[in-house]
Amino acid sequence: MSLPHVIVLATGKGGAGKSTLARALAAHWLAARHKPALVDADPQASISSFHDPDGLMKAITLMADPEVATVRQTILDLSQGHRPVIVDTAGFRNQTTIMAAICADLILIPLKAAAEDFREAIAMYDLVQELNQTPEREGRPLSALMVLTMTTPGTVIARHVRKELETAGYPLLTAEVTQRVAYPELSMRGLSPSIVDPDGAAARDIAQLAAEITKRVGGAHVKAA
Repeated sequence: MSLPHVIVLATGKGGAGKSTLARALAAHWLAARHKPALVDADPQASISSFHDPDGLMKAITLMADPEVATVRQTILDLSQGHRPVIVDTAGFRNQTTIMAAICADLILIPLKAAAEDFREAIAMYDLVQELNQTPEREGRPLSALMVLTMTTPGTVIARHVRKELETAGYPLLTAEVTQRVAYPELSMRGLSPSIVDPDGAAARDIAQLAAEITKRVGGAHVKAA
């Protein structure tokens, strides 16, 4: 099954782990001999500020473009030679996020096991359904998947959030991004577990997540306007 061509990470709340997850997925697919690219569409430049173009992840093409007027073309241009193109967005809803989403095969919605994250994840999912009613997505409906991040396995709150989302019918991935010190430590160096410690627990978490994404979505090539 093929990879989604364009994956946009989006939620209306900061601190949910979007940037860390975007970088980690790109590193995983690079290690798996794919040709990922990253678009940093976050005005805070959470990925591009720490990216080392001469470092271990130099093979990943990175473009910083938080501008609503140009982000779509940036994604389209990168999609001609890269798969997947992974787009990190702002920690709040803005027009750049919406424009990026219109280009996507998949909107990946990260959320921590917390009430505010829960609400914002549902709001983003609802926005995806609204976008699917637009002429730009006619015949090409966006897929959306939620993923729990920074979890401590077995905790009551994580089980509660999972149960609430699944009972309500929201598309929540089985794989989770467990709270591990490797993520913040490596993020400060612009790196990710799949590159630095491919046999470690964090890299295994990301591999499971990536496999589930591929199985559940696959993807078609993004179409130019």
